[in-house]
Amino acid sequence: MTEWNNELENKILKRSKWTLTIKIIRVFVALFLIYAVYMIGLSIAIDQLDSERKHTYYSQVAIGWTVPNVKGVYRTETLELSPFGTQTFRYNLVKMVGHEEVIIGDVTMKKAMLNQFSQLKITHPGKEQLSTFSFSLPEDPRTGERLFSHTGQSDVWTRLEKLPEGTVGELAFSTTTFMSPEETIELLKDYELDILWMPLYTGEFLDNRPLGWSGGGSSLTLFGIIGLSGGKEHGDHFNSSARINTLTANTIEDSKRMMLKNMEDLLEMDKSYYERLLGLSALQEQYTYIQDEGFTAYGAVVTGPVKQLLKLKELETIQSVQLGEVELWNWDPNNF
Repeated sequence: MTEWNNELENKILKRSKWTLTIKIIRVFVALFLIYAVYMIGLSIAIDQLDSERKHTYYSQVAIGWTVPNVKGVYRTETLELSPFGTQTFRYNLVKMVGHEEVIIGDVTMKKAMLNQFSQLKITHPGKEQLSTFSFSLPEDPRTGERLFSHTGQSDVWTRLEKLPEGTVGELAFSTTTFMSPEETIELLKDYELDILWMPLYTGEFLDNRPLGWSGGGSSLTLFGIIGLSGGKEHGDHFNSSARINTLTANTIEDSKRMMLKNMEDLLEMDKSYYERLLGLSALQEQYTYIQDEGFTAYGAVVTGPVKQLLKLKELETIQSVQLGEVELWNWDPNNF
């Protein structure tokens, strides 16, 4: 029989500590492997569901409707995938000034399994707002009274006169009557300009309550409106997307068709997704009005050489003119 002594006790303790350490290491390795397999499986499952591409696509569609002449770049940067399935990704926002896209900010989207825990954050360094453009209604829908807004208009023409010819710019205006998109395109056909966005009237004050408005006297401006831009549609599994950049006589029908199709697809999704996360709180009412009454525009955002923008001064059918970004010459007449 082995005699118990301090040396034997120390050997047993050392052996026990080593055995315990090995067991702890094995547990941590096993947990790490389980976690790694889980995260790989989660990543594959989310990729199979086209989740990031889908949310990128629809968030960019919503921004294109609600922010004049602003759109997202389809290429995204994946920032994080949490163990609970929350995805965080980011993409740039650009606007067209002349014939070049200018980066003006970015979108960070955190998409959780539940929409109430999801977030869409827009940053625009150096800018108070992503867009400062507003559009005045040509008449009060409640009374039919004609409205006029010329605030700051003479200052815009003066600034355009002083800008050198070697520059391009972005201009927004409202019209003095409601027009179809086709009529708006016809109005501008003699000017070397690209039409990028048109504000749409969708039954505010009549068929649905506007999200907000301002005005007094002879002007009325709506908040929370949507607009028609060059159409956007996705391929199978959102692996690709096609986008129309400008509104022309050749692209207007496709752009309208694509907008209605995207509206229909969104309305089939959970209401909290398009209302709370994407900010399209009146989507159902807007879609119903467009389906029943057609597309009704009352202005446009255009871009082109500043001297071409200045020529719009001769049009008596525009009002509430606003000058946006100005850049050095990048205009290619062959692309017009």
